[in-house]
Amino acid sequence: MTSYHDFHRRSIDDRDGFWREQAELIEWETPFTQVCDYSNPPFARWFVGGRTNLCHNAVDRHLKDRADQNALIFVSTETETECVYSFRQLHAEVQRMAASLMALGVKQGDRVLIYMPMIAEAAFAMLACARIGAIHSVVFGG
Repeated sequence: MTSYHDFHRRSIDDRDGFWREQAELIEWETPFTQVCDYSNPPFARWFVGGRTNLCHNAVDRHLKDRADQNALIFVSTETETECVYSFRQLHAEVQRMAASLMALGVKQGDRVLIYMPMIAEAAFAMLACARIGAIHSVVFGG
């Protein structure tokens, strides 16, 4: 087993190799052609040419083999409640939230402010924005 120090050191010493390996752990809609373009310091462009979706990687790709495994466990210390969502249930909730946002006219590239308390539905909203391709900002209200 690799120690944290060794893991971190490799990310510094072999940046592109390290991040290429990490990128293989997720699914890509379009594979990247270059790990890091640092031709315009101090600005870097990561995974150049690649396209992925956070929501797909967090939820959808697990449906085939892990649909009934726990995906999200929400615990409220204020109400002393706990809700457990499987990947299948999480997928359904995110789909419902994405459909609601789209019915309100939200589309790819739009900005969405999520003003909610720290509840499971806030996670559904964040994932739904990622699914749609909307940029979101979270303000935890409550």
